Amino acid sequence: MKLFTYCSILWLLLNLSVERGECNNLSTTALIRNQLRLLEKVTEMLASKRQVVFHAEVGTTQQTFQKDNIWIYDKVITNVGNAYNPSTGKFTVPTNGIYQFHWYTLSDPKKLSHAGLFVNGRMKARQASNNSGSSSQWITAGSSIALPLKKGDEVYIRSVNAAWPTHLRGLWTAFGGVLIN
Repeated sequence: MKLFTYCSILWLLLNLSVERGECNNLSTTALIRNQLRLLEKVTEMLASKRQVVFHAEVGTTQQTFQKDNIWIYDKVITNVGNAYNPSTGKFTVPTNGIYQFHWYTLSDPKKLSHAGLFVNGRMKARQASNNSGSSSQWITAGSSIALPLKKGDEVYIRSVNAAWPTHLRGLWTAFGGVLIN
């Protein structure tokens, strides 16, 4: 992609018409102005291309969250673009685009973990891990979603089960996302 972009810029520069003396030809002037505008747009596009990707885990052995509490993934593995805040558990969208998110939970034996992915306070997706098995049974649940988002949107995971608190296992419970377009 970079090679194509650089070749396009080079082509634009090589095809600019150069006039000596006074340039009274309106067509030539308009052509040069259009080519310069296109070059400015390409330059802006290259400057605005940002890489955004994060992945974080619940770092403690066990974490309990009440309903409506945002889950804090405090062990950051990757945070290119620094859009994920491990203190708040929120990902703040740094640039408009389509983002892919994933989240996984490991529930303690005989416990539940119902997670919802929220954007600006509205649930966009959910998953449930109903671990009603024996005392040595561990259940993992996961989900993912692609969403068009705008700069400044806040994305986070929180409990959606009204009746019980959520009990999560650290290192096996993760949240991540990437700008895909």
